[in-house]
Amino acid sequence: MARVVDSKSELAPARQTVLVIDPTELSAARTKGALKQEGRQVLVAHSAREALSLLPDIVPDLVLASLDLPDLPGVRLLELLRERAPGVPVLAMLERADMDLGVQAVRRGALDVLAAPAARARLVQAVAAALADAQGSRELARVREQVRDRHGFSHMLTQSPRMLRVFDQIRAVATTDATVLIRGETGTGKELVSRAIHERSRRSTKPFISVNCGAFTESLLESELFGHEKGSFTGASGRRQGVFEMADGGTLFLDELGETSLNVQVNLLRVLEEMRFRRVGGHESVQVDVRIIAATNVDLESAVADKRFRQDLFYRLNVFPVLLPPLRERLEDLPLLTRHFLEDAAQEYGLQAPTLSSEAMQAILRYRWPGNVRQLRSLCERWVIVGAGGEVTTEMLPADMLGAQVPDGPTMLPVDDNVSMKLATDRAVAQVERTYLQRVLQRNQGHLGRTADAAGITRRTLYTKMKQYGLDAEDYRSG
Repeated sequence: MARVVDSKSELAPARQTVLVIDPTELSAARTKGALKQEGRQVLVAHSAREALSLLPDIVPDLVLASLDLPDLPGVRLLELLRERAPGVPVLAMLERADMDLGVQAVRRGALDVLAAPAARARLVQAVAAALADAQGSRELARVREQVRDRHGFSHMLTQSPRMLRVFDQIRAVATTDATVLIRGETGTGKELVSRAIHERSRRSTKPFISVNCGAFTESLLESELFGHEKGSFTGASGRRQGVFEMADGGTLFLDELGETSLNVQVNLLRVLEEMRFRRVGGHESVQVDVRIIAATNVDLESAVADKRFRQDLFYRLNVFPVLLPPLRERLEDLPLLTRHFLEDAAQEYGLQAPTLSSEAMQAILRYRWPGNVRQLRSLCERWVIVGAGGEVTTEMLPADMLGAQVPDGPTMLPVDDNVSMKLATDRAVAQVERTYLQRVLQRNQGHLGRTADAAGITRRTLYTKMKQYGLDAEDYRSG
């Protein structure tokens, strides 16, 4: 429901409110009459300036905006609406057939583009659908917050019994200073768990320092961990603190600890036992108070057996083990995590989050997810770029997600490909144009003549684009 600010700056709930932005008084009055009969509150503005002046005082449930305005280009209005009323759905009205303008409107966040003046039934239907979608999004957000509140971790979501047991472990160990060893495949969220432990500990107001031990050579890692004195090696122009000193009083997260050399492991064991060390090239002993959380995707028992990892260090670290399940073993979380990552990426890029087709959802549920949650997040970010406001179909999935079959048409590049900005932009434009054509075809029940007229293109161009995007008019014809 819309929230309205009164003269006392108190927020009060109101009926569903639609803001109509229409420069023509007669059509605005007709629209207001049609929507008021549905029991909604309707506010009317005849210019972009008038509409924007209302937004500090009201947050409507829906904006119905004409793109033919006297004081501001319609697409610029859509950008300002997205900035000043984030999350509020917008339906655009267009008086002339102009496919380019319609595509631009969808790219800038419009849910749909309606021909103006719209038939009463079509208008009422579109408004009802947009409000229902918005209500569904709010309900999902509310459920998501309830899930977060229930489990007490603002940055992790789950419905998996195995992950809920991990959450119980986090609660139990967080109030102690016990050393924690987090184990799991790459991308399962080991650093998120370490941060959750830190945030619930008595050290939460002190530093949380993370270091990837696998990213350094042996000599550089010792300097990173313990610091160094001036002149201790070539390029050491001054004294430098290591992460043990930087984390004093707080928590030090040592990621990929299984990748360290035996020499580094000896020094680490000594520090863990005494909480005392010397900087590289130094003679002064430095005392610290640090809680250690370590993580690895290496099978440490095998590494100990192969003498690649010190047994005494393993026992010293394995005081409180936490095992994170891979994503393929918590598939019940996939729909929840996918929607969460899509919405996060959409908010970051200022775009509308796409939805997944049922076929695409089935495909990702069958996939093994070698990169786990990190891989899912990266894919969701790309889906937002190429499918903003539309639907993610199987054509947009990586080839390996569909088995050996290579899908026809445009496909998503693999997660680790270096996609240029131009290519990403071209794909985004193509996807939005495809979505726009789908909507126009559906609105005109697959009638090609009316579809071409409504989109402002010739039939030849329509045929070409339908072939390009794999669209079939028969799919949109009634019956």
